[in-house]
Amino acid sequence: MTDAVEFVHAARLDPDMLAWGRELAELRHEAHKNPELGFDTPRTVERIVRTLKSWGIEDIDTDLVAGGVIVVIDGNRPGKTVALRADIDALGMNDTSGTPWASCIAGRAHACGHDGHQTWLLGALRHLNAHRDFPGRVIGIFQPAEELAKGALAVVASGVLEKYDVAEIYGAHTEPMLPKGVFGFRVGPLQASGDLFWILIKGKSTHGGRPHLGVDPLPAAASLVDALQTIVSRRVNPIDSAVVSVCSFNAGRYETPNVVPDEVRLSGTVRAFAPQTRRMIEENIRTMAKNIARAHGCTAEIDWQSAVSAVINDAAATQAAIAVAQKLFGTGAVNPDMTPFMSSEDFSVYQEKIPGCMLRVGVRDEAHQATVHSTAFDFNDAVLPAAAQLLARIAASRLETLAQK
Repeated sequence: MTDAVEFVHAARLDPDMLAWGRELAELRHEAHKNPELGFDTPRTVERIVRTLKSWGIEDIDTDLVAGGVIVVIDGNRPGKTVALRADIDALGMNDTSGTPWASCIAGRAHACGHDGHQTWLLGALRHLNAHRDFPGRVIGIFQPAEELAKGALAVVASGVLEKYDVAEIYGAHTEPMLPKGVFGFRVGPLQASGDLFWILIKGKSTHGGRPHLGVDPLPAAASLVDALQTIVSRRVNPIDSAVVSVCSFNAGRYETPNVVPDEVRLSGTVRAFAPQTRRMIEENIRTMAKNIARAHGCTAEIDWQSAVSAVINDAAATQAAIAVAQKLFGTGAVNPDMTPFMSSEDFSVYQEKIPGCMLRVGVRDEAHQATVHSTAFDFNDAVLPAAAQLLARIAASRLETLAQK
């Protein structure tokens, strides 16, 4: 299967990068077969370290970040430090892709492309190690627990950015909405903040034929679901973007249709770009839940998790990355102004500390139509060498520019 891969932009790639393409694809298949979750990534870490060492890369730290790998590639002269980041964790879901390299572990799948992300970072670091004609150094961050929105926090808390005095950070993410071989960028907001909420509405159970003897929480919960939909349509400035989604509604038992339940449990997610919009939505959800429950004679308890802030791409870093991509692959292979996404990414945690740019790598073709977080999703190996080359070039180019400041 790997031998049949036609790598995108092959004529524009360095010969060694193109020659490594099939090896990168095999590494990606091994990662896809063996997905690991959260911070519990020992096999993934072992494979990354083993691969890097086989290429002569020795400056590797697996102790600084639990479940992660930090790699240092020094240039041939003094300069600044730029980081390249890839997430490495999988999702707790089944893999129905049907590929020969489908997940070997039930209930675990690389359905968000992190198998590809870790592989193109491996390729980028290999290239930089073989071509050290740049100032300063590149830090490779293989980050766990992105799907938990906790991995970037762990990396930042470890002091990596301060230890190596990282000036800028770059990352890339699979994008099934873009054709393979197209690279997407956007200055400013690219991905929304992500918050989660859980609401417990408590009433009093009773017989379904004697509702007056209890306090039915179902009408309160139903009214709340309706009311929450007015936050975006009536409270958010139409110029802004936001999403409030109630994603679960659990009450009573399907097998006992004559019992009014004691409680209803709701959960959902909130997405926004502007911090003030994010705060306003939380305040409105809390107020609506308590007041609507009270109006129905119930009580409401709200649990809120502020997961990650919005991905806001730095203007200078992003414009520089766009220029590198256009020079490397041509203007037709670059979308410099992508439409923002309401999905979230904890890459934003780094951007709260230092300038950074998250770019998107198009993977869609006839054989790769499934969206991320679908059980049918599989990464497209055809983009691996090009994505690796682009990340390496961005890092080296930025280091040249930063050295002149």
